[in-house]
Amino acid sequence: MSSSSASLPTVEATASPTVAVAPSIPVAPSTPALSYYRRELPTDLVSFTSAAGRKLFKESLNEGYAEGYFNLAGNFTVQSEPAYCGPSSLAMVLNALEVDPGRTWKGVWRWYSDELLESCRTESDLKANGITFDQFLCLASSHAQVVAKRGAQASREEFLRDIMYVTQRDDVFMVLSFSRPVLGQTGDGHFSPIGAYHPESRMALVLDSARYKYPSWFGDVDTLYDSLQPVDSETGLPRGYFLISRLDSRLDLNLLESSLLASNSSRSEGTAENLAERPSGAYPIKISCGKGSSSCCSAK
Repeated sequence: MSSSSASLPTVEATASPTVAVAPSIPVAPSTPALSYYRRELPTDLVSFTSAAGRKLFKESLNEGYAEGYFNLAGNFTVQSEPAYCGPSSLAMVLNALEVDPGRTWKGVWRWYSDELLESCRTESDLKANGITFDQFLCLASSHAQVVAKRGAQASREEFLRDIMYVTQRDDVFMVLSFSRPVLGQTGDGHFSPIGAYHPESRMALVLDSARYKYPSWFGDVDTLYDSLQPVDSETGLPRGYFLISRLDSRLDLNLLESSLLASNSSRSEGTAENLAERPSGAYPIKISCGKGSSSCCSAK
């Protein structure tokens, strides 16, 4: 047989072995060595979302002391920086009052957000230290009608009357400037608005702007009053609270105390018939809080 006709041995192809590939498992991000997921609420404060907190809120609503809550809740914002509690609380209230900021937020939309409320402090200073009581007053007065009551300038009775008044309305809001340690919380000074009041227990709902740290909570009104008294180490003055309404509102916050004292019924304090009004055209002059203003940019 010739070599050309010799048959060659047949080699069969073999399949390569299948290698099992384990499915990829997402790797959880590493937790920084120094970080926190919220703080435990002190036992004498009642979490808004707890069963007890929901009961307090339902009763507050039924009694007519949560009239402005839904305006605030619909515009609730968590502060965008750890020290932005003041601007965040103010933005929340201004949006609840449906104040037009007159400037765009994003795209074509005009809206308040804490980073757009410019303080006389530099951005780096604001992020590090926040704003003081007087700086909040100056900033708020540029956008709304404001009355500020610092520490013991208001008695316990007046503080309670103001809480009862604002929680029966949806056109005026209260923002507290308080000391957290008095309430058993960590940190120092803080700003947050009041959302409701429960008459039977004498507890008020604080809508905490630092939601990443504490939930919203009910606190005893007397203890809240005590938390307004400690001196701010930066200014050498106590903290306090603010009553805020629209610039074009006919509600005269400066007459609030006399209006309340003239009423014998706590239920009638918030009615239109007893609402103190100011003459048309007698609104407060808009105060500028631009950078460099000596009246607004003092350390106080």
